Amino acid sequence: MAVINKLVDKISDFIRLKGEKIKLDIIAQVSKLLAHFVAFMTMAVVGFFLLIFLSIALAAYLNYVLESPHFGYLIVGGIYLIGLIIIILLLRSNKLQNWLETLFLNLSESIQDESDDEKEI
Repeated sequence: MAVINKLVDKISDFIRLKGEKIKLDIIAQVSKLLAHFVAFMTMAVVGFFLLIFLSIALAAYLNYVLESPHFGYLIVGGIYLIGLIIIILLLRSNKLQNWLETLFLNLSESIQDESDDEKEI
């Protein structure tokens, strides 16, 4: 009977340790995904400010070249309007959604591959 109790204890310890390992793996995956998300959001914010300042500079330059206080801003606004129309058309055809899904799947696979490589070491 003592042998069976030891075996049950070993099995329960094994299951407990396996559960903790799975929990730690999930935490590692989530932390890596969160780190990628924070890095992406940081780049997006910096890129947004860069786009705003370059747009203002382009509009001011066009105002100077066209000798008008308004046409440069209208031209830059028109460029953004054309970009918005293109994005709307891509969303309606699901091409943008498919591209984003592929991008996120590749990102999650690369995170999984990094995690597998770290486990081997």
